[in-house]
Amino acid sequence: MFESMLERSEYIYSIPDGLTGEKNQDNIVPFINYKEAAPKRCLEMLLKKHRGEHFQSEVIMVSPEKPKIPNLHKKLNEAKILLMTDGGLVPKGNPEELPSTNAKICLAYSIQGCEALKPDKYEVSHQGYDNQYVNADPNRLLPVDIMRELEKEGIIGKLCDIFLTTAGVMTSTEESIRLGKRIASLIRQYEVDAVIITSACGTSTRCGTYIGKEIENIGIPVVQVTNLTRIAIDSGSVRIVKGNNVCYPFGNPQLPLEQEKEQRRRLVMETLNQLQQVIE
Repeated sequence: MFESMLERSEYIYSIPDGLTGEKNQDNIVPFINYKEAAPKRCLEMLLKKHRGEHFQSEVIMVSPEKPKIPNLHKKLNEAKILLMTDGGLVPKGNPEELPSTNAKICLAYSIQGCEALKPDKYEVSHQGYDNQYVNADPNRLLPVDIMRELEKEGIIGKLCDIFLTTAGVMTSTEESIRLGKRIASLIRQYEVDAVIITSACGTSTRCGTYIGKEIENIGIPVVQVTNLTRIAIDSGSVRIVKGNNVCYPFGNPQLPLEQEKEQRRRLVMETLNQLQQVIE
């Protein structure tokens, strides 16, 4: 059936998800002709590009929409801040079975009364990075220890008593947006003033960015902490802080513990400074 359709028509067209309507007719993409091997199709496109000839990509990259960037509407010492990660942090044993790739769900876990995340209580469900460093100290992914200190010092108003987690690796843009809308709806009930998202590998960072954009769409400012800042920028993130490493954005296992914690505090303070920046 598919082969006969190819014989009757030079191209079969489709429109990518989210590109509907007459104004997007220029974005139609031909179905992939699987009668030709992928390397051959790729080489033909490359040669056409080299010769300055017209060629049709099989993938359309959707340009990020102009973001709506909310600002913090309270003083920092009055603000309630929620921590979230696309890095797959879960309680020991992964009781709700968060998938380690393309999770498509977000889970909420209580940290009420928790002064720091303990390695005997948490683990990582995420296939996009080496988990050993966060398993050894979960605060390297979610800096609960520093945020609690800043809460006691009156630098922030309150750390939200839950954190949100998903595994963003291998999650498509479209699925990230859908997940982001659900998370934004969930976050409304916590009555927070700002969100800090910590991100892991490349597709996970992209997922975190799109989640953050949906949270910003409901008027809550977001700062994303990721080592892969180029991906975050290209996906449309605005408030970005460069984390130390894909495997430990808020850590540095090469340092002695006290020095590592001091470095984590400096990075958290940089993140909070970003949160206070007014964006027109």
